[in-house]
Amino acid sequence: MIGILGVGRWGQNHIKALAKLRVEGVIDDFIIIDVNKETLENFSKKYNCAGYESMSEALKAEELDGLIIATPTRLHYKHAKEALEQGLHVLVEKPIATTSEEALELINIAKENNRVLMTGFLLRYSPAVQYIKDTLMKEPNYFGNILAILAKRINPRQAREYDVGVIKDLVIHDIDLVSYMFEATPRSAYAYTRKQESTFETFATGFVEYESTYDKLVLIFEASFLSPQKFRDWMILGVEKAAQLDLMEHKVKIYTRTDTLNPSIPTEADVLYRQDRNFVEAIQGKAAPLVTGLDGYRALKVCEALLQSAEKACTIRITF
Repeated sequence: MIGILGVGRWGQNHIKALAKLRVEGVIDDFIIIDVNKETLENFSKKYNCAGYESMSEALKAEELDGLIIATPTRLHYKHAKEALEQGLHVLVEKPIATTSEEALELINIAKENNRVLMTGFLLRYSPAVQYIKDTLMKEPNYFGNILAILAKRINPRQAREYDVGVIKDLVIHDIDLVSYMFEATPRSAYAYTRKQESTFETFATGFVEYESTYDKLVLIFEASFLSPQKFRDWMILGVEKAAQLDLMEHKVKIYTRTDTLNPSIPTEADVLYRQDRNFVEAIQGKAAPLVTGLDGYRALKVCEALLQSAEKACTIRITF
C-alpha cells in the first residue's frame, strides 16, 4: 500500500501514476492524504481510493509500505522524517529538504531504519537522458572534448505561491542531470540572480564546474519564473559532436561537422510514472532506486552554493 501526502498539482500527477500501477497489478491499492477536505473527497471519489486528513490518521487506519511526499518544500523535511521514523519507505519531491543539513539527517534516518529514500528527479527517467547516458556515453570520446552543457529552463508566471526560488525549483534538475549523465561531482559554483515580485530569486544565471570520469565539465544555466512562455533547451557542446535534448518531448538531435542525426528512441514516456514504478519496485526489492536521498543532498548543496555565490558575488567551492 502506497500513500500520497499532498494532493496539489504534483500530488495529482502522482495519483494518476499510482492509479495506473494499480490497474497493472504492480500495487494493490493506494491512499491519499491532504488537509483540504473538499480536495480529498473529490479525488477519493474520482480514483476510488481512501482519503485521510493527516498522516497520523492514515497510519492508524492503514498498513502503508511507502509514502510519496508532494507537500510544499518547507514541509518536506518534517513529513519525510516522520514517515521514515514510522518505518515507511519515502519518495519526496525535490528539493529533498530546505537545507543540506536536513537532507543528511533524512539519509541517516533512512539508513538506520533500512528504508528506501528517493528524491523526485524525474528527468533521470527520460528516454532522451537514458539514450545519452546508456548509449552515447558508452562510446569512448563520442563528443570529443566536452566544452559545456548549456541549460535553459524558463517558466511563465504562475498563480501559485512559491516557497523556493528558481535555483531550488528549476536549476536543481540540471545540476542533478549533469551529475547523473556524466558521473560527475560538482566542485564550484557561481550565480547571478534577480528578485521580482517575490522574496525568492525569480531569475538566475551562472555556472557549476564538475569533475568527471570523462572530463572536467561546466554547466552553464539560465532559469526564470517570469517568462511569457515556457522554454526548455538542453545542449551538450563537444568539439566533435553536439547533442540537443528536448526534455519535454524526450527527443535527441545529434550535430556532427557534416550532418544532423535524429536517433530513433522511444518518445512516448510518462517519466513520473516511470519514477513512481521504480519507487514501488525498489520497496519490493525488484529494482535499485535510480535516484537516492544522497543524490538529493548533493544537488541541494550545490543550490546552496549558488545562492551563497549570488549573495557574495564570488565563486564558491563545493565539498562533500
